[in-house]
Amino acid sequence: MKKGDNFEFLVEYITAKVVERLIKDRNISLEEALLLFHNSETFEKLCEPKTDMYIESPAYVHEIFQEELRRGTLRGLTD
Repeated sequence: MKKGDNFEFLVEYITAKVVERLIKDRNISLEEALLLFHNSETFEKLCEPKTDMYIESPAYVHEIFQEELRRGTLRGLTD
C-alpha cells in the first residue's frame, strides 16, 4: 500500500465513521448524512493532505464537524 493509498483509505474510513454517527445522532438517512458531511468545510479540510486531519480520530473529526454546524463555519478553528 502506497502513501497515497493510506491517505485515501483513512479519509474514507473517517468519513464512514462520521456519517454513521450523523445518522445515529440526527436520525437522518444515509443520503442526507453524506450530503451534509461532503458539503462541509470539515470534509474539505479532511481531503487536504497538508492539514493532517486524516490522521486524527473519527471522533475528533466528528467533533470539529459538530462545531462547524453550530458556528456555520470552521474559520478561526483551523486557520
